[in-house]
Formats: sequence, C-alpha cells, structure tokens
Amino acid sequence: MLPAASVSRWQDLFRNGQLRDCENLARQLVDEFAHAGKAWQLLGASLLAGGRPGEALPALREASRLTPEDWSIWDNLAVAAQRSGDFDGAAAAFRTGLAHAPGEARLWSNASANALESGNPASALDFAREAIRLAPGLAAAHLNAGNASSASGLSAEAEAAFRQALALQPGYAQAWLSLGRELSQRGRIGEALEASRHALACAPDYADAHVNLAHDLNALGDVVAAADHYRRALALKPGLIAAGSGALFCMLHDDRQSPEQVAAAHRLFGAQLEAPRRAFWKAHANRRDPDRRLRLGFVSADLRNHPVARFLEPVWRELDRSQFELFAYDVQPAHDATAERLRGHADRWTIAASMPDAQLDAAIRSDAIDILFDLSGHTARNRLGVFARRPAPLQVSWIGYPGTTGLTTIDYRFVDAIVAPPGRFDHLFSERLAYLPFMSVFDRPADLPDVAPPPALARGYFTFGSFNRINKLGERTVALWSNVLRRVPDSHLLIGALPDVAMETEFRRRFAANGIDESRLEFRPRLALRDYLKLHGEVDLLLDTLPFSSGTTANFALWMGVPTLTFAGGSMAQRLGATRMVAAGLDMFVAESEDQYVDIAAGQAQHVDELVRLRAALRARMEQIAAGQPAQVAEALQARLREMWRRWCAGLPAERLP
Repeated sequence: MLPAASVSRWQDLFRNGQLRDCENLARQLVDEFAHAGKAWQLLGASLLAGGRPGEALPALREASRLTPEDWSIWDNLAVAAQRSGDFDGAAAAFRTGLAHAPGEARLWSNASANALESGNPASALDFAREAIRLAPGLAAAHLNAGNASSASGLSAEAEAAFRQALALQPGYAQAWLSLGRELSQRGRIGEALEASRHALACAPDYADAHVNLAHDLNALGDVVAAADHYRRALALKPGLIAAGSGALFCMLHDDRQSPEQVAAAHRLFGAQLEAPRRAFWKAHANRRDPDRRLRLGFVSADLRNHPVARFLEPVWRELDRSQFELFAYDVQPAHDATAERLRGHADRWTIAASMPDAQLDAAIRSDAIDILFDLSGHTARNRLGVFARRPAPLQVSWIGYPGTTGLTTIDYRFVDAIVAPPGRFDHLFSERLAYLPFMSVFDRPADLPDVAPPPALARGYFTFGSFNRINKLGERTVALWSNVLRRVPDSHLLIGALPDVAMETEFRRRFAANGIDESRLEFRPRLALRDYLKLHGEVDLLLDTLPFSSGTTANFALWMGVPTLTFAGGSMAQRLGATRMVAAGLDMFVAESEDQYVDIAAGQAQHVDELVRLRAALRARMEQIAAGQPAQVAEALQARLREMWRRWCAGLPAERLP
C-alpha cells in the first residue's frame, strides 16, 4: 500500500505537467514498494504521458499482475498498447478492464478510440454510444462518437457529436480540430477555417491545428498563408511530416515557384527526413532469385472511394498473380465498396492507420516485401517516414503525387513520356524514372449519365469551364483564362466546385481585375458525383490550370464526352492533363505555350460542329480504352518491375528504365 501523501504528491506534479518529476518520484516508489501495483501504475502513467508508451508497457503489465482488479490500470495498459500500435493487445486490455468495471464510461470511450484506429469504425461507434449512455456529460465520449461517425460516412451525426463535445467543454481543442476536419471534408471550408482557429485559440501550440488551418487555406488557394502555418507547425514540432509534406504540396500550386525550386525543396526535405533514419538502414534478406514470384507492397491512405483507387484497381485486376503477390498497408481504413473490392485483390491486407514507423517497418520486413510502392507522395497521411527507413530492397513511387518525393531511399518513379519527356525532367527527381506506355489508367465510373450535346448549339454562345480544385486556380491561371475570354468575346466561363459564396465573390474580383465583366462568369457549388458528371452538359470545352493541371477531373470529363484544353509545361504536375489527352487520342487539345493555348481555345469556339462529332464518339472511344489500356499498362509494369528486380539481384544500382 502506497502512502497517500506520496500519491497525492505525484498527482500534484502530474496536474502541473512536471512529468520528469513524476517519473522520478514513481521510480522511488517502485524501489521502495516493489509489490504495490499502484507504484508501477504511477511509473507507467508518467512514461505514457511523456510520450514513451513502449517504455510504459512493462511497468503497466507489472501493475496489472500485482493489482488485477483495478480497472484504471487496465485502462492505462490499453492506452499504452494502442499508442504503441498494438491494437489487439489494447482491445484485450480494455475487455479485461470492462469485465471488472462495466459501468465505467471512460473505459468504453477509450476502447472506442482504439477500435477506430484499428480500422473498425462500427465497433468504435458502439463503444462511444455506450460511454455516452453511461456518462452523457463525458465530452471525450462525444468526440470519439464523432470521429467514429465521420469514419463511417455519417457526416451529420459526426458534426452533431463534435458540437455536443464542445457544448460540454468549449475549450476542447481536439474537438475543434475534428470538427474542422469534418467540415473541410464536406466542402465547408470557411467554417472549417473558423474551427481550426478556435482550436488554436484553445491551444496556441497545437501543431496539428496549424496543419489543419494550412490545409484549408491551401484548398482556397491562399498558398502564402498556408505555407506560413505549415512553417509554424514545423517550428512547434520539427519532426511533423504532415507539416513538411503539406508545405511541399502547397508549393506545387504556387505559380511563383519554378520547377527547379520545387524539386530542390523536395530534396532538402528528403535529406532531413532520411538523416535520423539512416541508422535503421540494413541489409535485406530477400532471396536474390531474378525469376521467382515477387511480393509487392502498396502503402496508401487512399485504398477506398478515392481517385488513387480509380487508377490502381484496373491495373491490380490485370496483374499476373502467378508472378506477383499483393500486400496492402492501409493507412486510412474504410469499409466502402471500393475498399472491399481492393481487399478481394490483395493476398494480405494490413491495417496500418496508427502503426508507428518502427512497427510498420518491421511488418514490411516480416512480410519479406521485395518491391514497396508509395502511392501518396506528399499528400495527407503519407508514410514517407517509413520509406526513409528503407524496409524493402526496392522502393518505388507511383500515382498519388505529381512530383518527386525527394527521398534517395525511393529508387524509381513510374512515369510516361508525356508527363516526363525522356532526358528533360530527370533533374527534377531524386528517383530514377521508369517509363510505362501510359503513367496510369482510370477505371470506368459507375452509373454514368448520358452524354449531352455541346450547350453552344442551344445557347448561341460558347461556354468554357473548369471543375478543378479551387487551389489550382491561381493568378496565372485566371490571367490565362481572361486572355481566352477576351479572344472569344461572346463566350462564358463556368467554374464549378466552389466551396462557398465568399469564393465566388473573390473570383469575380480577380476576373474584374483582368478586365472580364462578371456577367460572363457562372459558378456552381460542389456537387455529388452524378450531379457533377451531369454538369458537363453545360460546358463546351474545359480549360486546364497551371502550374498544376488536371488529373481526375480530366478523366471524368472524357467519359462525359468533354475534352480538356491543357498546357504541357515544364513539370510533371503541369503535364498531367496532357498525358490524359494523348492517351485518349486528343493531342490537338495539348498546347505547348500559353499563346498556343489561347489560339486553340479560340479555334474550338469557332468550330462547334467538330466538338459535336467528338462528343458523340468519345464515350465509345473511352470504352475501348478501358477494355485495352489496363492490360497494356499492367504488362509494361510487370516488365519494369522484373527489370528492377534483376538489377537488384545482380547488385546493380537503380537506373532510368526507358
């Protein structure tokens, strides 16, 4: 039995954030009262609060052995296991704790968070609801219910839960953060910004809130303010990859940056990421047989209803499974139809949502992955910290991000001759370029609306359009589109996917500054997929953006019979639209200069009859492409992977594979 005064002293230190003193006192108590479970619990709790869950586990296991009836020890043990990435061990500890204290709401609430991180939002929601039933005033339970609802696609329920948590605890920074993320996902960017600002008002040193705020500012095209908040997040938390990657993704949208400046920033970040992880580089035990069946690992946060999955799934379907095994490491688990189909293609599916880098590194090595794919680059929830540890003998980048990762530990980047003309772009990549006939293919959207004729036939004027993300519509793009509108005096421009009225007002101001009357502008909000696809019937020709061109939007438009006029510039990000137009046999919509871009736009506006014929035939052409290109890309991908592997078996370094 510990002296009450000692426990009280530890609690005072803990409340004051004096964690080192907490640990020292707990170690003294363990030395003096080695058979007291409470002493071991205080030591474990000190280490856990100090961000050292792995060190906390032995102390908490000893506490649970000595005092197995204390539910609070099982709660601490479960949380330590969860933060160490052992979700099954955490679940077992929560079950034991609940067996001792089934009416303890905090246990149910914490079990909810563990279930969600392990990829089981349905169970997480059940646990959170039980916690709320037991303790309606427990703000954390409402937060966990909101997070589980959000992961389950129950947006309205998620928002209501977050707001209830905040009604109970207005200064709850984590609840403001989660509310902001939910609002952002639903396109309510202005409200999301306010929520993130509230989080920072509650906790000024909350680095994740700065990242949230930066993400939403970038989504609105304010790259300068976004970059500032990413820098502030890094100052608070220097190792926060989400902030460093976010800043790089932001640069891709900044029309003031040259491709060389963007590449240099990526390389600098890559070097900073790799430096502390070089200690983990070690020889791989993979069998050096050039012809054996290979294990391919895919790390992604987008193995769900997401554009990346639309590019990945058609190739997975075509891969020769006698030559390759597929292992997925799912960083953001979902249970939608797309995720379930992808699971059906994989030989093994690992939930890696909250695995620390060391644990995911170990899992990949244990699976003996031969070639590991990064499908995220510097997008949200990437695991480049794992790639920097080099868990696989060969590592490649593909889909997900239109540029270099900056890491030397990623050996190859898959491209095609359009997005990276051979010999021209090598200096913009830390990886060696490996060429495919097409960098990717896009799966046929389900439930496609009928293709509508060009609206110019009925309206009497030509309508240009854009459905790109708003942060792609920078000053240089607005200036280019204004030149198009001046060249075609009676034309209109329809801009879709607007998050709010404030953004509409901002675009009216920008175009007015370029001499374009607002009567020629039309705006549409973000829409559900089928309504968005039908909106193509209101556009004659889509205009692409710079310096970050269209990928997914250009693909959707092709299926709706609408080409995208794109500019093939000096970076991979600028040439995404070009590769899609060329793959569809629409080279005439690829401009090599801004002047040519304006000339092509004007020419198309004068020849609507040609667009009528094209629109009538394009759906059938896309059906033919969908029937043949996936197998073509899969065959080339397999050949390239085998070349890479044979070079590794022979001890040769990576080189460009033309």
